[in-house]
Amino acid sequence: MTTVTTGRTLDSTGEPVPGTGFELETDGHLAALLRERVGPLTSHPTRPSWAARLVDDDERIRLVSVFGPGYSGPPEHYHATSQESFDVRQGRIEFRLDGERRRVAAGERVDVPTDVRHTFRCLGSELGVVVTDIEPPGRIGHVLPTLGGLAHDETADAESPLQQAVIADRLSRDTVFTERDPRVTRPLAKLLAPVGLARGYRAAHDRYRRPAFWRHHVEQPSL
Repeated sequence: MTTVTTGRTLDSTGEPVPGTGFELETDGHLAALLRERVGPLTSHPTRPSWAARLVDDDERIRLVSVFGPGYSGPPEHYHATSQESFDVRQGRIEFRLDGERRRVAAGERVDVPTDVRHTFRCLGSELGVVVTDIEPPGRIGHVLPTLGGLAHDETADAESPLQQAVIADRLSRDTVFTERDPRVTRPLAKLLAPVGLARGYRAAHDRYRRPAFWRHHVEQPSL
C-alpha cells in the first residue's frame, strides 16, 4: 500500500506549497475515482477543497470532490433549474437543507431538489469524499471553474464588486446565494453587471476551463 500527496497549490516556480494538498492511497477508492476524471483536478487556494469532473456533458455534471477536515462548505444557495445529489463515499458530512441539519456518513446519499436552500460542512478528522451530480448543468456548470480559477489567478481581482456582480447576474435565474437578501443583491448585480462587462470582467472565463491553467496552479494526481 502506497500513500501519496497530491493537489498541492503550486507557487510561481512550480513548486508545491507545503500543507496545501491531501494524501491518498494509490490502491484506494479515491485514487480509483481520480483515475476516471475527464478534466483536471481543481482547488481553492485558501480552502481545503478539491474537485475533478467525472462526466461533463449537456445533460449533467458529475464530479468527485475532496474536502479536508474543517472545511466549512460553500455559501448557502439554491438552484432554480437544477437538481443536485451528493453521494458520500468517505468521511462524514453535515448538510443543512432549508435550515434543517442532517449528518451523512459514507455509503449514504442526499438528494436536493430545485429551490431547496443548502450548504454542507466536513465533520471530524477524516477527508470527506463526495460524488456530486448536477442535472441539468445550467449556468453553474460554466461558472464553477471561474470561481476557483479567479482565486488562483494572481492577475485577477476575485474580490472586485464588479467581478462579483457579473457572476451574480449570470447566475441570477439559475443559482441564487442566500447569505445576503436576494431582493437586494439581484437588482444591484443587474445594475453593476453591464459596467463590469464593459471593463472586461466575465462570469465564465475560458482560460479556467483549460487543463493547462490548472496544471500550472495545482499539483495533478500521478496514479
